[in-house]
Amino acid sequence: SADLKLLEEATISVCKSLVEKNPRTGNLGSLVKVFLSRTKELKISAECQNHLFIWQAHNALFIICCLLKVFISRMSEEELQLHFTYEEKA
Repeated sequence: SADLKLLEEATISVCKSLVEKNPRTGNLGSLVKVFLSRTKELKISAECQNHLFIWQAHNALFIICCLLKVFISRMSEEELQLHFTYEEKA
């Protein structure tokens, strides 16, 4: 759709920067880990009608999806795996 094309065009520089820096920073893996750790709270938030938390979770998932689309279209499976196997240097 036209909206998706506009979104991709508006975020491509940020995504390219993340693709370049992520092997050193591990930001994408961290975002996914935080999202997964917070999913347990989603059911409780829905029951309590905590719309702010649900909105934050929705946005995090949307960002992850957009970034993964760029990552998948620009790199091989082996390169993609490296972005999720970041280990902090001691």
